[in-house]
This record gives sequence, C-alpha cells and structure tokens, in this order.
Amino acid sequence: MSEELNIYNFKNYIEDFFKDLELYDDYDGRHNYKGILKASIDVFLNFESDYTAKEVYRSFFMIYQITGEDKSKREDNKKLISEPNTLLNLVNVMEKYEKNTGELIDRQRDHFIHSVNVFLLGLAIYTKNKKYRKAFNNYVKKSQYKKYYGYENKEVSREEFLYRWGVASLLHDIGYPFEIVGKQLKKIINDGVKSISNSYSVSLGIDFDNFDEFNSIVKMDPYDFADNYRKINKRSKVLDLYKPTDILAHKVAKDFNFSNEKFKLLKKHLNGFIYYMREKDFIDHGFYSAILVLNSYGKIMQKYDKNDIFFFYPIVDSASAILLHNYYNKTLQKDPFNLKKLSPKSNPIAYLLILCDELQEWNRQPFGQIDKQKLHVNELSISIGENSMDVIYIIKNGSMGLGFSKDKKDFINNVLDIESIFVKGIFVSSDVEPDIEEGIMRNMDIEEIQAPDILIKNIEELASKIHANYNNRINHDYDDAVERGEEVDKNLEISHNTLEEFNELSSEYKLSNLRQARSIPKKLNLIGCEIAPLDDERDEITFEDLDEKEIENLAIFEHQEWCREKRGTGWTYGPIKNEDLRENPNIVEWDELSDEVKEYDVDTIKIIPELLNSLELKVVRSKIRLLTYKMQEYFEKNFENDEYDSELSSEDKFKRLPDHVKYTNYKQANFIVKILNERGYDIIDKNDKIDAIKSDDFDEHDLEHFAEREHYGWCMLKYDLGWRHGPLDIDEKTSPNLVKWEELDEELQENNMNTFKKLPDMCDEVGLQIVKSE
Repeated sequence: MSEELNIYNFKNYIEDFFKDLELYDDYDGRHNYKGILKASIDVFLNFESDYTAKEVYRSFFMIYQITGEDKSKREDNKKLISEPNTLLNLVNVMEKYEKNTGELIDRQRDHFIHSVNVFLLGLAIYTKNKKYRKAFNNYVKKSQYKKYYGYENKEVSREEFLYRWGVASLLHDIGYPFEIVGKQLKKIINDGVKSISNSYSVSLGIDFDNFDEFNSIVKMDPYDFADNYRKINKRSKVLDLYKPTDILAHKVAKDFNFSNEKFKLLKKHLNGFIYYMREKDFIDHGFYSAILVLNSYGKIMQKYDKNDIFFFYPIVDSASAILLHNYYNKTLQKDPFNLKKLSPKSNPIAYLLILCDELQEWNRQPFGQIDKQKLHVNELSISIGENSMDVIYIIKNGSMGLGFSKDKKDFINNVLDIESIFVKGIFVSSDVEPDIEEGIMRNMDIEEIQAPDILIKNIEELASKIHANYNNRINHDYDDAVERGEEVDKNLEISHNTLEEFNELSSEYKLSNLRQARSIPKKLNLIGCEIAPLDDERDEITFEDLDEKEIENLAIFEHQEWCREKRGTGWTYGPIKNEDLRENPNIVEWDELSDEVKEYDVDTIKIIPELLNSLELKVVRSKIRLLTYKMQEYFEKNFENDEYDSELSSEDKFKRLPDHVKYTNYKQANFIVKILNERGYDIIDKNDKIDAIKSDDFDEHDLEHFAEREHYGWCMLKYDLGWRHGPLDIDEKTSPNLVKWEELDEELQENNMNTFKKLPDMCDEVGLQIVKSE
C-alpha cells in the first residue's frame, strides 16, 4: 500500500468518527469544541511532531477541563477565569522527563506522540467495528452510571466513549517518569560495577518512605465525597475510597466478578505492589499512571463540588484501564488469579488500550541508548473491518529486531480475546522495502560488537597521519583546479588557505582527528574486520579486497560521526564554511553531499591499512566473521549441495549472498555466542591455553538446546525481514520452515543439531575454541 493510501485510509477512519460525534457542550450552537479537537487532530495527522501532539493534548484537556464554571451555559457577562489545568501539567512533566533523561537508560522510546497515536487508533477501531461498540455500550448501561445520562432506553453517546477513551489513552503513560528514574539508577549502578567485572549484578527498585501519602486523594470536602458511591456498592463500605489502590481493587474485582477471597487478595497485592515490583525487579509505570489520574481527578472534583458518581464511573473506569494495560498480563493472568484472555465485555477501555498500545509502533522516536541504535517502523498500513484487522509495519530503514511483528501478534492473541470483536483475527506483518534489504548491512553491527580501544600513543600518531593525508588531499585538489584554469570552489579555497600542521591545530580540530583515529576499530567491525599484529597468521585485508558497497558503508559511517561531532560542538549547516558563525555546508545527509566531498570520506577509509601498517599492524577478518563464513560453507556443503562450489573460498562463497542473508548470518553468529553462554560455554581465542570442548563433549541435551534456540533466532530474523510461513518462495518471502521447533521436519532438526556438533571443529579452523565458562 502506498504512503498516500496509508495516510488517506487512517484519516478516513478518523473522519468517520467525527462525522457522527456530537458534543454536549456544542448543543444549540453554544460552542464548536468538536471543531477545535478535530482541527488539532488534522494538523497532527498531516505532520506528527511534539508540537502538534501537544495541540491534541491541549484541545482535549481544555474541552474536558473540570472548572467552577458551567461551560454549557452562555453568559452575557464575560469575565476572564484562570484555572490551572492539572492534567495538562502532568502531560508536560512526562514529556520533559522523557526527552531530557532518556539517553541515560538503554531502552526507551517516545511515549508523548505515541499516546496520541494510541488515542487515534482507538477512535478508528471504535468507528469501524460494531462488536466493539456494542461491548462498550453494554458495559456502560449495566453500571449505575446509566441513570445519570438516561441510557436505559437509548444508545450510549459517542462522546461518552471519546471522554473515557481520551482520558485512558492520553494519560496511560504519564507515570513513565517513575520507570525512567528506576531504570536510570539501575543502569548507573550496573554500568559502574560491570565495568569492573561482569560477575557483578545489581537489582534496584523504587522505594517510598511515605507511599501511603502518594497513594491518597486529598480530602477537600467538609463531607465525604464518596458517600453516594458507598450507598450503591455494599462491598465498598469496607474500603478507603480516598485510597487509589483500594478504589482500583474494587473496580477490577467488580469487572471480573471476583469472589470475596480473591478481592481481598487483589486488594492486598495492589496495596503492596511497590514491594512486589522491587522484589521482582521491574517497574510498572501503568500502576503509577493510574494513581496519578485518580489523585488528580479526585481533588479537582471535590474542589468544584462535582457529583462523585462522575468520578467513580467515567474516571475510575479509565484509571482501571490504565492500570490493566500492563497489570493484566503481568499479574492477573498468573497465579493466584489465573484470568483467561481479556474480553471487551469485562473492561472495554482496558481491552482497547492493551490492543492499541501494543500495535502503535510507527514513528516512535527512540531515546534510550540501545533503542537509538535499533531501526524502527516508519509507517503503518492498516485496514479495519467488522471481522478482521490487517496491520503491516512498513520499515524503510532496516529491521526492528528479532521477530518484531510475530511477537506482537503472539502477545495480542495470548492476552486478548480477539475473536470476540474480529472473528477472523488480527493479521500483523512487517514489510521491509527491497532497497533497504540490499542496504541493510549499513545499519547493522555499529554498536553490537565491542571494538577494542587503541593505546593513546598510537591514537596520537594515527591522528597526525590522518590530518597529513587530509592536507595532501586539499593541496592536490586546489593545485589541480588552478592548473586546469578553473575557478576554485569557495569552500575548497577557504580550506586550502587555513591548512595547518597537526601540532598547530586548535584543540577542537585536534580532537576531531583523534576521534577519527579512535573510531577505526569500530569501522572495521562494521565490515567484519579487526586490527591484528603484522605477524598474525590471518591474511591481511587491503581495501582492494573489499567491494565498493563496503567501502561506501564505512565512508557513510565516518560522515555520520563527523556530523555528530560538528553538531555536538555547536556547528550548524551553512552554504559557505564560516569559522566565526560555526557554519559548514557539509553538515547534511550523505546523499546530499557532492561527489567531490564524498570522495574525501572514501579517501579516509582507503588509507586505513597504510596507517595501521606504519604502526606494525594490519587489517584482518575477525574470527567471529570467519566462523560465519565456515558455518555458511558447512550449511551449503551438507544441506544445499546445489549451491556448493569447492573451487571458491568460504569468504568468496559468502560474498555471493544477498545483503539481507549476510545480515541474518552475521546476527546468527553473534546469537550463537549467546546460546552457548546459556549452557555455560564461551567462545575464546585459540591462543588462550585453556582446555577446549571437542565435538563429542556436548551431550544430547546441549545439542538440542542449541539447535532449538538457533532455529528460534533464525525464525525471528526471517519474520523481522517480512517473511512468513508458506511454500518456499523467495520473491513472496515464504518458507515452510518458519514453524516451532517441535513442528520442524525431523531431518532438519537433526541437521541443526549436527551443525552444533561440528561447531568446535569449525571454531578450531578459524583460531577459536569453545571452553566451559569460569
């Protein structure tokens, strides 16, 4: 589906929702709040950004802001009323913490724009699926709330869904700063101790000296605002209805018809949940989000003397959905509650929130250190009907991770009763664009393999030689232009006239050359190489041995690092290089550079072998990469005889493979190291004098574990690249082997196990060995 059709399709769903929406405060031309909300959403759909997302939040929470005024009444006396918007303030706090602290943890992606997309996706599903609308209508009608809006004999208004869903979806992640803080502390401590030894491990949870104070709604009334609720709910008389965890326990127990015994168990679990999270070493931000929502609305409704029923039904319903969006699968589906798949009849808002929260992955900006290195979904192709929902994640710049789309489908089907609203199910898949598959190597392994540090004396010498090479290149290009009688490019002239020797450079330019020298090991790892002494037995790799794409990939990486360096030191784009204004015309994407400028980056790559030779070092293939070649050769020789060519070296055989297959194999080699670790084995250099594992030393349990885990990793990678189960068809991306291990053909299972049986011999051939971990 084209990009235009994707946007058009989703916009149509939102248009349909608003077409039949009537807001109570808009009645008889009093206001046009619907138009305001719709306008903010239209702008967001045309251009997703923090700014346009904030407009959606602002419109919704200003329309539904609870104040002392009667917004439905038109007054002739206009007076300026200033009321703080507590909910908007909470949203702003989440945005600030996420942006400013995300880089201090490994895994974190945008929740600010994400929540707006969750909100819109829910509107689309509500609009296009009658079964969901019926479940929501019945849920509202069976509650005490019905008499206040006279819903006994008529349909529940679309605004009722908008209000409850808006509160739940737009606020479901406002407690995320709690999770950020906990992850930060854990990462800081673990990074510190693990830099000493990997044997250290630290668990850390958030602790409260006064959790009871946080877990309470401020009392503002001279009377008990919960009186009305207690009158119609006998079980609630034993609860503290100013205590959010008690309120949530009561609400969840009602939704799922808990016995008194289970209700007491749930109440105890929620009241002690902060200690449970600390014991299990995780933080559930949904728990904190739900409490913040109840605290905020509880205080506001007392302040303006609102009927408490409008708190205990719409708001508590939404807050319980926020709690359940993580708590349901992590707690209620496990002992001692053992709930089955969530039905929309039990809590339709929670059901929709879990579904939309899991599906919303397009255009989610990564903030965490690891997530920044991963690639992400650019667009969504979506089709919602009465019987099914098709979701295709369109990946334009690489891969999401192991089995991304399959994991999502499995999670949804394990947690939600999908057939209750989509009888034919939800279909989730990934579509990696063809040009990306061919260029996928460019985006892999930059951070996955730890490159060794170079001694400072070598870095200094390399940096000096890198700068000398740059000077030579500038002089050559300048002299060449003059000799041909051409007008010298203005930027080239500026560079030529400001050339200096390395020791005369400013601190900033010295550091730039040092950065380039330090990054050499990382660049080499990007193409499966490493630095070794000249007397290493492995053949030296010259850049004549590399194809043009590998050289270009390294040049692109160098340019990206240079741009980060420039931006990090206050430089910006400018048409002419200007030292005073700190502007440079080359602070642009690779594809926007001129061929002449690209050649400078290519030149810095081609000179690496010569630079290393001057230090009595050379470039060689890394041993893990050599192991990758051997494994592919073993596979072709034993299982794909038509592909095997005994005349070609294992490296040349590997080079024939498409880039996305190389990518899969590279990832698999690194995955195998992890698999071996799980059973207490390490792959180390053969020169280390430690007793190595022989081919017959693995027992059957080891071999089956290795083979099953390797097959799982292979399946996940294939799913990630858009493959699915079916007859073997490379063009259609189908394979009959994309099945669970136990469903795999026995001969293939045996082949996988034999690969691991031969693994010690393959390691030995490339200078590695498998040993028992210390």
